[in-house]
Amino acid sequence: MKSLINTAVDLCLLRMGPQDVPASQTLLLVSFVLNFIVGVLMVIGFKADLTRAFLETLFQIVLMLGALYLALNITKRLSRFNQTATALMLSGLLLGLMVLPLVIWNQRSQSTESGLLILVLMFWSIVVLGHILRHTFEMPFNIGVASAVIYTLLSWNLTALLFPVAH
Repeated sequence: MKSLINTAVDLCLLRMGPQDVPASQTLLLVSFVLNFIVGVLMVIGFKADLTRAFLETLFQIVLMLGALYLALNITKRLSRFNQTATALMLSGLLLGLMVLPLVIWNQRSQSTESGLLILVLMFWSIVVLGHILRHTFEMPFNIGVASAVIYTLLSWNLTALLFPVAH
């Protein structure tokens, strides 16, 4: 477990790339399940019911892994899927665990501080995604981050379209 945490931390601090993650189906499955649980808890923290949280989180993860699979297949780098998907799941897990208490704090107090910290972690998650994409697709860091911004915006829009917030 310590190794799993260290890998997630090193990914999020940009000290490790997806190529440094073990190519293990078991590790991918474990990181997927843990990421899914944290994602569901986060969506519930935004005052969604369990069914919606389950479906929205599943959609977001499947969208990310599907987009990754498609991009790797198109660029003839499909052999990198397992390690990259694991890197995405592990970094998402760690960042999600960091955001979760902030989401709860923000829901309870609507504080400016919690909102600002959530925003900082959101930007950092884009940097981490860009870093992972840079290594996976062998592109400059700024192109990786730009790709991460585009993916994030598309993902948010698709999620909002499929799971509109009731007012």
